[in-house]
Amino acid sequence: MVTTPQQQPRAGSRRTTRRTAYRPRLRQALALALVGAVGVATPALASQELDDIRERLAKVEKQRESADDQRQAGEERVEDLHEEHEHFSAELEAAQERLAETVAKVEQARVVLEEAELDLADAEAEAERIEGELAVARENEAQIEESIDQVAQDQADTRTTVGAIARQSYKEGGMGSLATTLELLSGEADAVDQMSMARTVLRVQDQQIRQLATQEAEQVAEQDRLAGVRSDINYLLAKAEANVIAKEQARAAADAAKVELEDLEAAQEQAKADLETEKAKVEESLAAEQERADELASELKELARAKHGLETEEQAELQRIAEEEARRKAEEEARRKAAAEAAAKQAAEEQAARQRAAEREAERQRAAEAEAQRLRDEAAAAEAARRAAAAEEEAAAAARAAREAAEREAADRRAAEERASRAAEEERRAAEAASSGVLSVPTSGAITSEFGNRFHPVYQIWRLHAGMDFGAACGTPVVAAADGVVYSSYFDAGGGNMVIVDHGVQRGVNLTTSYLHFQSPAVVSPGQRVSRGQLLGYVGTTGSSTGCHLHFETRENGTPVNPRGWL
Repeated sequence: MVTTPQQQPRAGSRRTTRRTAYRPRLRQALALALVGAVGVATPALASQELDDIRERLAKVEKQRESADDQRQAGEERVEDLHEEHEHFSAELEAAQERLAETVAKVEQARVVLEEAELDLADAEAEAERIEGELAVARENEAQIEESIDQVAQDQADTRTTVGAIARQSYKEGGMGSLATTLELLSGEADAVDQMSMARTVLRVQDQQIRQLATQEAEQVAEQDRLAGVRSDINYLLAKAEANVIAKEQARAAADAAKVELEDLEAAQEQAKADLETEKAKVEESLAAEQERADELASELKELARAKHGLETEEQAELQRIAEEEARRKAEEEARRKAAAEAAAKQAAEEQAARQRAAEREAERQRAAEAEAQRLRDEAAAAEAARRAAAAEEEAAAAARAAREAAEREAADRRAAEERASRAAEEERRAAEAASSGVLSVPTSGAITSEFGNRFHPVYQIWRLHAGMDFGAACGTPVVAAADGVVYSSYFDAGGGNMVIVDHGVQRGVNLTTSYLHFQSPAVVSPGQRVSRGQLLGYVGTTGSSTGCHLHFETRENGTPVNPRGWL
């Protein structure tokens, strides 16, 4: 095909028209992107502030739980210390009784020892007295021995004299012998004197014989007396020795008993002192634990006040975010309308400019082509009008389609919300009809396990079952037991998919409820306010579970209690 000079300007006009049509669409897209960017910035900042508040709230709650755990541990330690204190008090009282008995025994032993020492003193005095008697007896023994020796000597002399007289008389035969004997004795030879001397000799002889008999009798008596004195001496010695030994043994036994009792007394006093020391330590530990418990109680109160302040701040921030979101949406809508109006105005202006350019081009063509150019201009104008009409019709159709899609989406969303609201309201009414307590029953199904100690079916140990199990089928709806705020929603190895709802202060305590083992993540998120009967999730068997059920817990100030007291 050959291109004529007249046709070339028309082709260039179409390229210019396409570029001119593309520019308003680009400007419109940039304007919408700018509007979207401005609209997203504000919720991001608000979400950051809310996350910061919730992070602080979670930190305070974690501190409160930690302080509450420490308080419970402290209470257990205080109970143990009370028992230990009572034990030491009883031991100390028993030790005091034993010590009193030992002291009495020691005093008795001292009395016995004093008596033994007195007896020993008496024995020693008796020994001294016996020693005196022994000295006298030994002196008598010596005198008797001396007297016996003297009597024996006298007796020997007497026997010698009598024997001499007898021998002389025998030699001389009768009186002659006697006279001779007298002569020997007197040295005189006178006859008369001899007769007198003879009688004297006879008397002397007779006296010597009697004296000999007397001396023999005295010797026998002295020997008997000596034997008696020696017997007395041996008796006194044995008596003194036995008396002293017995008294010494008694005193030694009393002294040993006294020493043993004194050692026992010292040991018991030491044991009592040790018990008093241990009791003082226990009392000191008890006082320290009590002081720590008071500090923890104050800390819990302070954390409760901080939590209440953060919750108030959170509610205020949520309110501010809602108001900011409403304002942002209104501004975004206004900006969108302004952008749409500006785009429409710009499109109209560009259309007018294109129209003017076409008219100028037609006018220039008419100057060169005359009537043929007029016909071509009319055809070009008709084509341009057709294309503009088609573009406008296309834009109108796209706008209608977008509007109809938005209206259908809004209608579907409203219908879904109405269905969910009706279902939640029906479940809430059913739950309220089944319960008259502060909390409603969170799901259907029979109670399969009560609150209290039990043998855990998974861990195989005895431990506290801190809630109540509802034996519902998997997929059964679980609703909020009362109005509150979702404190947390997460997965735990033991509890599986779970939700904790904070109901604020009820009956003077901070009440929370926990819903465990959901079959999938909960349909609510942390910070969301829920009402009684609102859907939280569905019964499942996630975590440490042996079958489909809902584990439902109630906690007062963080401490698990029996849910029946609240249902």
